[in-house]
Amino acid sequence: MVAISVICMLILISTFTLYKSAQSRQVDLQGKMLNVEVNRVQRAIEVNLQKEAYFLVWLASSFEAEGVIDGKSWRVATQDVTRTFPFFSGLYWLNLEHKLQWTTPGTFSPNHLKADWKTSPPVGLNNMPVLSKLSTSDVLRHSNGDLSIEMLHPVIIEGKVVGYLGASYDIKKMVEAIATQFLTGNQTLVLSAGTVPFFGELPDAFVALSTTVDVIALGDVWQMTVWQQSNFDMSYFSLPMLIFIAGIVVTVLVGISLYLLEVNIIGRRAESDTVSMLKEEILQRREMESQLQFTANHDPQTHLPNRFAMETYLERSIRSDQDIVLLCVALDKLQEINDMYGHIVADQLLMEAAKRFKTVLPPHAILARVSNDQFMVACAGMSQLEAEMQANNIKICLEEEFYIEDNDILTTCAIGIAYRYNNDLQAEELLRHADTAAHKAKALGSRKVVAYNQTMQEQLTRKKELERAIRNAINNDELKLHFQPQVDLRTRQIVGVEALVRWESDNGTMISPDIIIQTAEETGLMQRLGHWVVDSALKQFSHMLDERCAPKCIAINVSGHEFQDGYLADYVIRSVTRYDIPPSRVQIELTEQVFIENLERNQHILNRLTTSGISLAIDDFGTGYSSLAYLKHFPVNTVKIDRGFIKDLPQSKDDLVICQAVVSMANLLQLKVVAEGVETLDQQELLRNIGCNFAQGHYYYTPMPAEELMVLLKKQRAGRLFPASS
Repeated sequence: MVAISVICMLILISTFTLYKSAQSRQVDLQGKMLNVEVNRVQRAIEVNLQKEAYFLVWLASSFEAEGVIDGKSWRVATQDVTRTFPFFSGLYWLNLEHKLQWTTPGTFSPNHLKADWKTSPPVGLNNMPVLSKLSTSDVLRHSNGDLSIEMLHPVIIEGKVVGYLGASYDIKKMVEAIATQFLTGNQTLVLSAGTVPFFGELPDAFVALSTTVDVIALGDVWQMTVWQQSNFDMSYFSLPMLIFIAGIVVTVLVGISLYLLEVNIIGRRAESDTVSMLKEEILQRREMESQLQFTANHDPQTHLPNRFAMETYLERSIRSDQDIVLLCVALDKLQEINDMYGHIVADQLLMEAAKRFKTVLPPHAILARVSNDQFMVACAGMSQLEAEMQANNIKICLEEEFYIEDNDILTTCAIGIAYRYNNDLQAEELLRHADTAAHKAKALGSRKVVAYNQTMQEQLTRKKELERAIRNAINNDELKLHFQPQVDLRTRQIVGVEALVRWESDNGTMISPDIIIQTAEETGLMQRLGHWVVDSALKQFSHMLDERCAPKCIAINVSGHEFQDGYLADYVIRSVTRYDIPPSRVQIELTEQVFIENLERNQHILNRLTTSGISLAIDDFGTGYSSLAYLKHFPVNTVKIDRGFIKDLPQSKDDLVICQAVVSMANLLQLKVVAEGVETLDQQELLRNIGCNFAQGHYYYTPMPAEELMVLLKKQRAGRLFPASS
């Protein structure tokens, strides 16, 4: 028994030793496997975050490349984003005041106001820091238990930030998907920012295995812990079991040997699978980087190099001291083609145009698409004469008819040429010069080729300075009103005045009203300027009424942009009432274009004015779409003959015939006729002879401040004012 007991004890000790060894080996192997799985989960989270961030940067770059952002381009660029990138809760657009403007999907409500923004550190992609402008928030916890990160990227067009592209990224959904893919049912994932977990919970009791690593989450570092409960049976064997094991020691030893062998095979297989998976992830990452590199440097439609790639090529060529010629080809009426035939035809037209350009370009030329309707061609070592010949070849090949989707399409282009005329010229300046020359060619009409010169830049600079000065004048209330009297040709007495806006620049130059109005329309200040003119003119006229020297009527010009304001009529009527002016003594002057555009709507506004007693005049009659057809639709009672038909009288017979026709037509329709720009006695006498009874111009009075006008009116009332130009 002793011997048997000893043998049994030895067998028990051997069996127990082998059991503990196998158990320790399994724990070690599970620990290694857990580390591998944790690393895979870590990489998956980081790759997913960076991939979505790269997409947001790419989308911002696409908007910058297009050069314009509106509701239509927003919908086109973001319509399939949530389907392609399911972890995005939505995209949104903030204007410069960080106010929400557009969202995708439409029902999405971002949480950017709750975000504590921080800038992500630069992440290199082929030596290009693609995340250097991206801002991210901390993890935001929502009332429904969801977790998200807000991302925000500025969009820069022509060197200025025009808005911010934002995205809300569903962290909870992404982590749950990764945990489902990589972890088993008895493994639990916990993510913490600092010491506070925001996803999952740490165990209260002892666990068999756990591993903690840092996760680089764009602008933050999270701590990720994966833990699992023990799956071993920790109880000891009973004595009958020990007797049974002693009886089948060989079977137990063989089983243990086979078990250890299987553990070894499983370990090796797991290691091999892990290595294969890592190789596949590395390959996918390289492919993604290659795709991002291509996207960053090429136009998505034509697959031609984009503006960024062109600028890189120019910088490289300039550093090598090569002479570069840059051609900017601006297609005409591309938007009209898009509206008429659809964007598919328009996109196909761009593809076909690019193919034609390649057939006429030299082999060493670089063709790029830099905006919606612009291509650029860079040629090294080309003379100015060769560049102009090349531009003509491009123009000729484009003017041949296109056959797309059973449609015959004709298009033309304007071409700007820029030369590197000095060694200090940089790539960005060369691109800007080509753009400037192309815009100049387009302004001159289709099929033009214009080479850049320094005068263009000086003109643009002067125009910009003038626009800035006029904008400041409007904002700072530096404008003034002058009044030009209207004279009765029979009595040569003042019977009306026209209010004209004036502004004097810093150098003492008086800026014309046309430039002031054009600047106000382009800068969005037209409504404010128009209200100021109406209010100031009626205030001065009210003062004339109080002084009992007011003429019969005051005329106020209203521009087409201002007339689109649906509240214009109400504002004029309220101002007339506020200053207690008889409405019959107020006249609104409009150009012919205002009358014919949006006929029904404009007719409604004009009827509201005339119903209140305010009269209407057609300014610059004869320069637009003069027609009896629209005169009968509107309650007009005054026609003003444009000064262009007056200045050459009486020498110009054509102008005389036109003036006679206008006066005769107006008299038949019982309309008042005012001739503008009368400068000589001969002009006055001729106009009076053909039946025109009213005129204004420098022959009588130049535009003057209200104080000078009131002096004249008081003299006229007292009978001490001689007839005008007598």
